[in-house]
Amino acid sequence: MRKSEWNDEQLKELLSQLPKVGDHRTPIEIYQNIAIKLNRRKQRMWILPSAAAAAAVLLFFILVPNLINWQGIEEKAKNDASEQSTSAPELVMEKRALVEKDNQNAEARENQIAMDTKEQEEGKAEISITSMDMADQATAVYDEDVVDKEVLTYGIPDPNVEFLVPVSILIPKEGNKSKFELFSENMARLTEEEWGLTDYFPLDANLTFDEKSRILSLDVPADHSYSLSSTTETLLQQVLNHTMETLNVHRVNLTTEGKPGIDFSHFGHIDHFENADQQGREAYYFYFPFQNVTKPFLVPLSIIDKKGSIKEAFSAMRTNQKGKKLLASIPESMQFVTEEKPGESKLVIRFDKGSNLANDDITLHTIEAILLTAKEFNYDVVKLENANIDKIGRFDLNQEIKVPVAANKETITNE
Repeated sequence: MRKSEWNDEQLKELLSQLPKVGDHRTPIEIYQNIAIKLNRRKQRMWILPSAAAAAAVLLFFILVPNLINWQGIEEKAKNDASEQSTSAPELVMEKRALVEKDNQNAEARENQIAMDTKEQEEGKAEISITSMDMADQATAVYDEDVVDKEVLTYGIPDPNVEFLVPVSILIPKEGNKSKFELFSENMARLTEEEWGLTDYFPLDANLTFDEKSRILSLDVPADHSYSLSSTTETLLQQVLNHTMETLNVHRVNLTTEGKPGIDFSHFGHIDHFENADQQGREAYYFYFPFQNVTKPFLVPLSIIDKKGSIKEAFSAMRTNQKGKKLLASIPESMQFVTEEKPGESKLVIRFDKGSNLANDDITLHTIEAILLTAKEFNYDVVKLENANIDKIGRFDLNQEIKVPVAANKETITNE
């Protein structure tokens, strides 16, 4: 800036040329005006902080509830989080407990299934064992019993000599011996008294057999005992008739120490017996030689003539015979009808609805009596229909049942 060229004198002169300014107020008025201005300034300075304070208070009242709510929300969130954090393990524990429970239930179910399966298997095993035991209780000889065996059947008198009991033994086959030779050799091995029967064998005679003519020769000593009474004579004839059926003998020639014929006290002089051929006309009954046994002998009895039917035989088997020594083998509770198919050698037995068969010994023996009677009438198989069970002992009732090979299987001891 250029330095001013005015001096003091010049400035004074210039100032003197300016118009005059006058203030007509008194000093008191000036002071009052200044004081009023000062007071106004102070009021403005107080109002601004007050307004700010009021705004702050208003803002406080606005924000505090929100803050409180926010804190509540935050606390609730924290509580929820805490509850969640607390409940999460509980849920895990609950789920784990449920899983464990499910596992336990599953394990229990598996155990139950295993137990049920085991019980079923045990039940089946028991049924199988029961069937095996009952198969052992079967009285007759069947096809499966005679593999590589020879069946020898003897007609043995009961203790009162009222009827013959057919008893069958199984002997190993010997290639160089005939059935007749085995029959003769094993007569002495029979244990009739142990079986509750009369000790009748071996016969007091010499036996020979012509295989070609099918003729059996019986030579007795002079002092034989077969003619002591009508009973002994009749019994010998019955035993020989039974032997003829067993060995397929057509006739028995009788001699006494080589001389033709035998002198009987009641029959007179007889030189031979013909086969009576009573096959197909006998029915089977139960005979219990001892009171404490449950396995009977099945005994055939001729109770109808040769023209009689199997229906008549079954009807007769419901009634005791021989003064109740031979017991009915078919109970009244077992009702059925028969259908004969002679062309197929087959007999069909159809049980009534009220006939409840049981898988027990007595029913097994009844079925055997029916089978043996069917065999007497020249049937090879029997079909049992409408039975309420599937199995009785060794018999599958869903299948045709083959008739037995022989009655009353017994064992003899080896010497």
